[in-house]
Amino acid sequence: MGLSLGQLRADAEIGRVLKDQLAEGGRVVELDPGFVERSFISDRLSDSDDPDFDALMQSVKANGQLIPILVRPHPEKEAKFQVAYGHRRLRAAELLQIKVKAVVRHLNDEEMVLAQGKENSERRDLSFIERAMFAMHLEERGFDRNVVMAALSVDKSEAAKLFGVARSVPAAVVLAIGPAPRIGRPRWMALSKLMEQSGNEKRFQGIIATDSFKTLSSDRRFEALFTSLSAPKDSVLSNEHWSAPNGRRVVTIQKRPSRTTFIFNEHLEPAFGEYVAENLGSLYTQFKSRGGE
Repeated sequence: MGLSLGQLRADAEIGRVLKDQLAEGGRVVELDPGFVERSFISDRLSDSDDPDFDALMQSVKANGQLIPILVRPHPEKEAKFQVAYGHRRLRAAELLQIKVKAVVRHLNDEEMVLAQGKENSERRDLSFIERAMFAMHLEERGFDRNVVMAALSVDKSEAAKLFGVARSVPAAVVLAIGPAPRIGRPRWMALSKLMEQSGNEKRFQGIIATDSFKTLSSDRRFEALFTSLSAPKDSVLSNEHWSAPNGRRVVTIQKRPSRTTFIFNEHLEPAFGEYVAENLGSLYTQFKSRGGE
């Protein structure tokens, strides 16, 4: 029964979207994805680990594309089209090497972004940071603040919060974290405050560059960065180890924002720490000869 109700709701949503598109003067056609380009305004952050996209791919493969995308004739390229919304459905069609179903409408730039924002707002599938970046991209392209608010279906207060986060959190951080679908406005606003604190720029650059950070999911990447920046500034950022040829972890290397500490395990390698201390002079000379600063 639960599955039946879920399917009925999905069918109703498909019917509503298709009805709205057809009522606005479009007709469904099939296009070669190679002739369809992305919108001139990005509204999504790519994330290689996207289970929702994987589910969409499987659905299109099994059932076909149920909801058409919306495109307009490309304003600058003959015989080309430009997506207003439906980028993931287009990508799925590309990967499956099938034609994409689309409704073609003649839209100017303002109508284009309003349609793009309306679809995203109604489907509620953009995360907070994606909406914030979408707002900033619209402003950067010269769209009036009222158009931005209409595209995102928000009032002045909410728009101000979106812009505040988009401007405070560096683009490099946003791209490194990704869409973070489960991270809402309060957490992003808190992160934007952390970004304003002195010394945190160097800290976040070190964190997002690590392999351990990159292997996390998008939500976990946000959590890891937020936790690290919230910790006292001289807390340990990472613990690494140096192992002898026999595999024993002889040295623990603790990295902090202000210093790096080497901890020698005297039980595994007695007197090694003392030897290193005695040879610091020659090590420093080698370091400087290689251009170290």
